[in-house]
Amino acid sequence: MKEKIKYFALILLGWLMVSCHTGQPAAVDARDLDPFSPDALCDYTLGDPKAGEALFNQPALANNAGCVNCHSLKPDLVLVGPSLHNIAETAKDRIPGVIAANYIYLSIMEPNQHVMEGFEKDVMPLNYGTELTTEEITNLVSYLMTLTEEK
Repeated sequence: MKEKIKYFALILLGWLMVSCHTGQPAAVDARDLDPFSPDALCDYTLGDPKAGEALFNQPALANNAGCVNCHSLKPDLVLVGPSLHNIAETAKDRIPGVIAANYIYLSIMEPNQHVMEGFEKDVMPLNYGTELTTEEITNLVSYLMTLTEEK
Protein backbone atom coordinates (compact mmCIF):
# COMPACT_ATOMS: atom_id res chain seq x y z
CA MET A 1 0.00 0.00 0.00
CA LYS A 2 2.85 2.39 0.84
CA GLU A 3 4.37 1.81 -2.59
CA LYS A 4 1.05 2.68 -4.27
CA ILE A 5 0.81 5.88 -2.24
CA LYS A 6 4.40 6.81 -3.13
CA TYR A 7 3.71 6.06 -6.79
CA PHE A 8 0.55 8.19 -6.74
CA ALA A 9 2.41 11.03 -5.01
CA LEU A 10 5.18 10.88 -7.63
CA ILE A 11 2.63 11.03 -10.44
CA LEU A 12 0.98 14.07 -8.83
CA LEU A 13 4.33 15.73 -8.28
CA GLY A 14 5.35 15.08 -11.87
CA TRP A 15 2.06 16.46 -13.15
CA LEU A 16 2.45 19.54 -11.01
CA MET A 17 6.01 20.17 -12.16
CA VAL A 18 5.02 19.84 -15.81
CA SER A 19 1.94 22.04 -15.42
CA CYS A 20 3.58 24.77 -13.37
CA HIS A 21 3.74 27.17 -16.29
CA THR A 22 0.70 26.25 -18.34
CA GLY A 23 -1.35 29.10 -16.95
CA GLN A 24 -4.13 26.66 -16.12
CA PRO A 25 -5.79 26.89 -12.70
CA ALA A 26 -4.22 24.61 -10.14
CA ALA A 27 -6.38 21.49 -10.16
CA VAL A 28 -4.37 19.42 -7.69
CA ASP A 29 -5.74 19.34 -4.18
CA ALA A 30 -2.80 20.31 -1.98
CA ARG A 31 -3.98 17.86 0.67
CA ASP A 32 -2.97 15.08 -1.75
CA LEU A 33 0.57 16.40 -2.01
CA ASP A 34 3.42 15.34 0.24
CA PRO A 35 4.64 18.31 2.28
CA PHE A 36 7.61 16.21 3.41
CA SER A 37 8.88 15.77 -0.13
CA PRO A 38 12.58 16.61 -0.36
CA ASP A 39 11.78 18.37 -3.64
CA ALA A 40 9.74 21.52 -4.14
CA LEU A 41 6.07 20.81 -4.91
CA CYS A 42 6.22 23.54 -7.53
CA ASP A 43 9.47 24.57 -9.16
CA TYR A 44 9.59 28.12 -7.86
CA THR A 45 13.04 28.56 -9.41
CA LEU A 46 11.28 28.76 -12.79
CA GLY A 47 8.91 31.43 -11.49
CA ASP A 48 9.18 35.16 -11.99
CA PRO A 49 9.77 36.84 -8.62
CA LYS A 50 8.95 40.29 -10.08
CA ALA A 51 5.57 39.02 -11.28
CA GLY A 52 5.09 37.39 -7.87
CA GLU A 53 5.87 40.68 -6.14
CA ALA A 54 3.30 42.43 -8.35
CA LEU A 55 0.70 39.79 -7.41
CA PHE A 56 1.62 40.10 -3.73
CA ASN A 57 1.05 43.86 -3.87
CA GLN A 58 -2.31 43.74 -5.68
CA PRO A 59 -5.10 44.99 -3.41
CA ALA A 60 -7.42 42.23 -4.70
CA LEU A 61 -6.45 38.70 -5.67
CA ALA A 62 -8.82 35.95 -6.86
CA ASN A 63 -11.85 37.96 -5.72
CA ASN A 64 -10.36 38.28 -2.22
CA ALA A 65 -8.12 40.72 -0.43
CA GLY A 66 -4.61 40.57 -1.84
CA CYS A 67 -1.62 39.34 0.17
CA VAL A 68 -0.41 42.85 1.02
CA ASN A 69 -3.68 43.65 2.80
CA CYS A 70 -3.11 40.98 5.43
CA HIS A 71 0.64 40.25 5.47
CA SER A 72 3.33 42.77 6.31
CA LEU A 73 6.90 42.45 5.11
CA LYS A 74 8.19 44.28 8.18
CA PRO A 75 9.51 42.28 11.13
CA ASP A 76 6.88 41.55 13.77
CA LEU A 77 4.25 43.80 12.17
CA VAL A 78 1.00 41.84 12.21
CA LEU A 79 -1.84 43.14 10.06
CA VAL A 80 -4.30 40.23 9.88
CA GLY A 81 -1.95 37.34 9.19
CA PRO A 82 1.65 36.82 10.25
CA SER A 83 4.45 39.02 8.95
CA LEU A 84 6.22 37.49 5.96
CA HIS A 85 9.47 39.25 6.74
CA ASN A 86 12.32 36.78 6.16
CA ILE A 87 9.79 34.03 5.27
CA ALA A 88 12.25 32.17 3.05
CA GLU A 89 14.41 31.56 6.11
CA THR A 90 11.78 31.14 8.82
CA ALA A 91 9.57 28.81 6.76
CA LYS A 92 12.22 26.11 6.71
CA ASP A 93 11.99 25.79 10.50
CA ARG A 94 8.21 25.96 10.90
CA ILE A 95 7.44 22.25 10.35
CA PRO A 96 10.32 19.79 10.84
CA GLY A 97 10.97 17.93 7.60
CA VAL A 98 9.09 20.41 5.38
CA ILE A 99 11.32 22.54 3.15
CA ALA A 100 10.64 26.28 2.98
CA ALA A 101 9.28 26.29 -0.58
CA ASN A 102 6.76 23.56 0.25
CA TYR A 103 5.65 25.30 3.44
CA ILE A 104 5.05 28.52 1.49
CA TYR A 105 3.36 26.72 -1.40
CA LEU A 106 1.03 24.79 0.89
CA SER A 107 0.28 27.94 2.90
CA ILE A 108 -1.16 29.41 -0.30
CA MET A 109 -2.83 26.25 -1.60
CA GLU A 110 -4.14 24.90 1.71
CA PRO A 111 -3.83 27.68 4.31
CA ASN A 112 -5.50 25.73 7.11
CA GLN A 113 -2.95 22.92 6.91
CA HIS A 114 -0.34 24.74 9.03
CA VAL A 115 -1.77 27.67 10.98
CA MET A 116 0.80 29.53 13.04
CA GLU A 117 0.29 29.73 16.77
CA GLY A 118 -1.68 32.83 17.69
CA PHE A 119 -3.67 32.86 14.44
CA GLU A 120 -7.02 31.25 13.60
CA LYS A 121 -8.06 28.89 10.83
CA ASP A 122 -10.34 30.03 8.03
CA VAL A 123 -9.10 33.62 8.03
CA MET A 124 -6.98 33.33 4.89
CA PRO A 125 -9.03 32.71 1.75
CA LEU A 126 -9.23 29.03 0.86
CA ASN A 127 -9.65 29.48 -2.89
CA TYR A 128 -6.26 30.74 -4.02
CA GLY A 129 -5.32 27.20 -5.06
CA THR A 130 -8.25 27.01 -7.45
CA GLU A 131 -8.64 30.65 -8.49
CA LEU A 132 -5.00 31.43 -9.23
CA THR A 133 -3.16 29.77 -12.08
CA THR A 134 -0.23 27.51 -11.35
CA GLU A 135 1.99 30.16 -12.94
CA GLU A 136 0.68 32.80 -10.53
CA ILE A 137 1.22 30.52 -7.55
CA THR A 138 4.72 29.67 -8.78
CA ASN A 139 5.48 33.37 -9.16
CA LEU A 140 4.22 34.11 -5.65
CA VAL A 141 6.34 31.32 -4.16
CA SER A 142 9.29 32.51 -6.22
CA TYR A 143 8.91 36.03 -4.82
CA LEU A 144 8.40 34.88 -1.24
CA MET A 145 11.50 32.70 -1.49
CA THR A 146 13.50 35.90 -2.16
CA LEU A 147 12.44 37.35 1.19
CA THR A 148 15.46 36.70 3.31
CA GLU A 149 17.07 38.76 6.07
CA GLU A 150 19.52 40.10 3.49
CA LYS A 151 16.75 41.83 1.50
